[in-house]
Amino acid sequence: MLKGTTGSGGRVTGHAHVVKGPADFASFVPGEILVAAITTPAYTPLFAQAAGVVTDIGGVLSHGSIVAREFGIPAVLGSGSATRRITTGDLITVDGITGQVLLEGASPARPERGLSRKPMIAGAAVAGSIAVALAVRSRQRHRRG
Repeated sequence: MLKGTTGSGGRVTGHAHVVKGPADFASFVPGEILVAAITTPAYTPLFAQAAGVVTDIGGVLSHGSIVAREFGIPAVLGSGSATRRITTGDLITVDGITGQVLLEGASPARPERGLSRKPMIAGAAVAGSIAVALAVRSRQRHRRG
């Protein structure tokens, strides 16, 4: 088990994907748990696809924590050793309420690699645009009474 700072509430179990930098972004599969030393604004597109986030460095006001809360995904930051103790494909549980990461171990049911992220990103953009349009329309109707 790893302990860190609670960055965003919730609990999720899934396959980890250790991302060392932008060169690893293309191999990230939607639904995996993002594990990184630290996240920067360049990592933000991965948050839209991640089931959870774990970092070695960070706290409540760090980039990873703020963006995880915006996306509503569990996050544990400042674990100190996640990128050394977790391997891509490991099954882990991120508990953003207690600040714990449970290391379940390697799993034979790893997600398929080589899936394109582009359709997922395009689909998310379209869904986001529709959601914004519906929210604006609903607000306009509510104002009219």
